[in-house]
Amino acid sequence: MDKNKVTDLNHLSFLEINGKGAFDLLQGQITCDVNKVDSNNSCLGALCNAKGRIISSFILCLLEKGSYGLIGHHETLKKTEEELQKYSPFYEVEINENLSFSFFGINKETFENSYNKKIVHPDNTIEIRGSTFISYLGKKFLLAFCNKEGLSEFENLFELDANRIDWKLDEILCQNVEISEENSGKYTPHELNYDVNNRIDFEKGCYTGQEVVARMHYRGKNLPRLNLAETPDLNITENMTLTDQEDKKIGKLVKVVNLDKKSVCLVSAKEKNYVGGPFKIRETNSVLSIN
Repeated sequence: MDKNKVTDLNHLSFLEINGKGAFDLLQGQITCDVNKVDSNNSCLGALCNAKGRIISSFILCLLEKGSYGLIGHHETLKKTEEELQKYSPFYEVEINENLSFSFFGINKETFENSYNKKIVHPDNTIEIRGSTFISYLGKKFLLAFCNKEGLSEFENLFELDANRIDWKLDEILCQNVEISEENSGKYTPHELNYDVNNRIDFEKGCYTGQEVVARMHYRGKNLPRLNLAETPDLNITENMTLTDQEDKKIGKLVKVVNLDKKSVCLVSAKEKNYVGGPFKIRETNSVLSIN
């Protein structure tokens, strides 16, 4: 009998923050409210610089009391560690990359059929024999991370697939943009809809960059927004330029997946710039349809 496939997400890593001061350190630096994280609930979050630009994005989860984990791109978690270490002398904490976890994307239906369990709202996190599963943003895929015990069972149940096309498409359709090394420090939260998908908590109080982010949120007009788009051009890539019919730059392609017959992407531009059309990608001169 063929095994169900799961997507290997080996670009992810795990930054562990332990100690009596872990809560206070994180609460004062990251964009989500650490109070909302427990064993059954993880949170999407981000770390900004003083100018309100995003250094890294991650999922914040609770390992045990006084011990938290950030799951994100390996390279940007290195930057996150460097930033948090600046403040660690003022807190009783240890900050280390934990290399013992493996990361996978698993289809919700596959998860439910394999484990005979469901993640029921309002909970979004469940741990089963060394594997933790997190549901977020209505995605078709769950994020799974496994310790050595969980990995052994995982590999017995599933076939590992290195192709991330379905995972990437799911991310785009649910308008989730994670920060990688290539785009670290380039975007504000509003450019990536972080205020819409609850990565930013506007009631939690101060964090690095909070004043800039809040000012944009409450006083800004014509804020930038993500939109889903597609083109028959299979050669487009991230960070290409979105233009109007007069070749004026109006935005950027921030996330792209190239399928068999079309490319699907997320573009970021100010709301007023989505009026009209046609829209083009400057580098390839291809027409882009915005949904």
